[in-house]
Amino acid sequence: MSACADASSTTGDATSPRSGPQSVAAGAAGHESASDSDASFARPALERAKARQLAAEQRIAARVPAASGMSEKRSRPLTLRDSGIDGSLMFARDVDFRVTGDIGFMIHDMAATLIPARPGQPIVFDDPASVTIDVHRGEVTLDGAKLTAIFNRYLFRYQGSPLRNMRVVPQDGGNLRITGEMHRDTWVPIALTGSLSMRSADELVFHADHVDVAGVGADKLMQAAHVTMADLLKVDTPIARLEGDDVVMQAARLTPPPALRMTITRIDTSAAGVRFTLDDRSVKEIDWPAAMPARGMLVQGGDVKFMRSMPMNIDMALTPLDADAPFVLDLYRYREQMAAGYFTFDEAGALNVRLPSYPTLTSASAGASGDAASQTGSASARYNDSFIRAQQAALTQARQVWQYVPQNSRTASSSSAHAMPVGTRAASYAMAHACLAKSMAASGSAPLDERHSAASAPLIHVQNVDFYVAGRIGFHVRSLDAQMVPKQPGQPVDFDDPDQYDIRIIGGEVVQPWSAMAALFNDYLLDYEPRSLNDLRLKPVDGKLEVTGGIKLWNHFPGVWLPTTLSGTLVAKDERHLVYEPSSVKVLGVPQAGLLRALDIPLASLTPFARKGVTLQGNQMVFDQNTVFPPPVLQGRLASATVTDEGLLLKFKRDGALATAKPPAGAGRSFVWIESGDVKMFNSLVTNTRTYIEDSSNPGVMKFNLYDYRRDVAKGTIRMGTDGALTVDLAARK
Repeated sequence: MSACADASSTTGDATSPRSGPQSVAAGAAGHESASDSDASFARPALERAKARQLAAEQRIAARVPAASGMSEKRSRPLTLRDSGIDGSLMFARDVDFRVTGDIGFMIHDMAATLIPARPGQPIVFDDPASVTIDVHRGEVTLDGAKLTAIFNRYLFRYQGSPLRNMRVVPQDGGNLRITGEMHRDTWVPIALTGSLSMRSADELVFHADHVDVAGVGADKLMQAAHVTMADLLKVDTPIARLEGDDVVMQAARLTPPPALRMTITRIDTSAAGVRFTLDDRSVKEIDWPAAMPARGMLVQGGDVKFMRSMPMNIDMALTPLDADAPFVLDLYRYREQMAAGYFTFDEAGALNVRLPSYPTLTSASAGASGDAASQTGSASARYNDSFIRAQQAALTQARQVWQYVPQNSRTASSSSAHAMPVGTRAASYAMAHACLAKSMAASGSAPLDERHSAASAPLIHVQNVDFYVAGRIGFHVRSLDAQMVPKQPGQPVDFDDPDQYDIRIIGGEVVQPWSAMAALFNDYLLDYEPRSLNDLRLKPVDGKLEVTGGIKLWNHFPGVWLPTTLSGTLVAKDERHLVYEPSSVKVLGVPQAGLLRALDIPLASLTPFARKGVTLQGNQMVFDQNTVFPPPVLQGRLASATVTDEGLLLKFKRDGALATAKPPAGAGRSFVWIESGDVKMFNSLVTNTRTYIEDSSNPGVMKFNLYDYRRDVAKGTIRMGTDGALTVDLAARK
């Protein structure tokens, strides 16, 4: 494996312990004393469970999709930004698919492959030029409205076109009637009646059997004069041309991008429309995957980007909000549909996107009016290229919003370097930049591509939230600003891997409830055998902290847990360390502190205790607030620690040199807000993120569990604005 591949999947030296200040508390960062057993440093069950969960999630991310005789393959290493798979499997059933306006086709059933225009880059739903739809099998229909839109608004609406005001009416018996006006010295009404057939695998032919000019049948006159339609009209465009009395059309180019690749094997024309049977002989029959909705689309495999968000190795169903109404999907305006709908994840990362049918949106009528009055195509194009030009112009404007990063939040910010161990910064940055440059050079992409943003590490603001790291271990966050810093520069923050990033606290205050602090000991720090402490319980008494539990001398004696009560002060020793110093020690209800002091016997010699982030030194228990909690590492500068009835109140000094997140206007009383930087949640990469997390069902304090965020998010809903911002609502769906 290459060094670049390693850089994508490991944390390197950034996982090594940080060197602490030279103080009495220096040993709390994980220093092992000679009397400690190896067992006291075994990985806790909580971390092992999270590692197993991460491994299961990574196995899902590593799968290679296959269905209905179709399959993809991984051509590049799997990374946090790239599934390594080019292309997606697409299934569609009973979908009125519009490229824009009425231009499109009714999909009865379809199996296809979505192929990115540039290998190595994702399919971009916002950019129809980024993908080719390779249809393997299916049936689609063009009704009169769609045929009219194709002829009148796309094929022949360009400067200098000899045809205008086209209308197409399919008829029972296999004919089409096409009416409009042709330009001679003036505009003359014309009507053609004929049939549609295939000339080759790529070309459709409309053959005119009957011609009316200015309301008069012209067939016999034209035959007598040996005149064909091609003699009356000059039609020769990249999509359609006149040959004699035949209109020859490129079948795959009858609609604006995305590009189509298809083989038509049968054409049936009736008053309902022209029905095409598509079959490239690669799929014998469509075997619908289990996740296929009754009406909608299913996309599996590869990377597909929607505004800021890019599900990797995607597993996504697109379904209508109203299951009983026709489902119209307008590709060029999908952002409006997305903003009016919502989507959900399951815990494995599969997406279910629920969209309203486009005509039900209030913006649809305005869009239709705008399309009707749209500019004509350019004379040089010889078809209506204004659709794709307008779409690309709108995309450029939208990208300016999605990609905008304030100057103080750009990648060049020193904050990431400041948060890294000094000895690893230069090497890590050099490797990250070299790998990024190599990736860009290989793909020919610009420095900012669809998989990267210019933003530095993500900023997070937490307001009035019960924030659990894992299980019962956590804090009540009154208000906190922080930055999530990946240990490997250039990588996104992976929410599923707490060892992959650190949380650098910029400022704020939190309260650790005594029940949560007891859980920190009982569920995490004391998860090993043999040990000297057991079943600790904490409560404040007269400004001091009282700790009760069981002890065994030297981890073993007397074989049963001796009831013990400690009482003492818990204070901030410096910006990193907390010190608990008991002034009272009772074993079996008998005071022992005076005797131990008289005999000069420290507690540490009787009850040795050293775990990652905490150690008993003499008569002091020293906590390293950076490492005492389950990952991710918390880096902050303590201003004070106060024992209160509510819990341990921790206040952090504010770092005025760093930018902070700016929650959106109208934010509620209890929320999490993440902005800037690139974040991977589930198996979806969000670039230059703007994510708001709330619980609309809870008017009080929201509960958020980092290790189990998938479970909680899977119960709720997510909405995506037209600016790509995400609103995650943890309220359980009804």
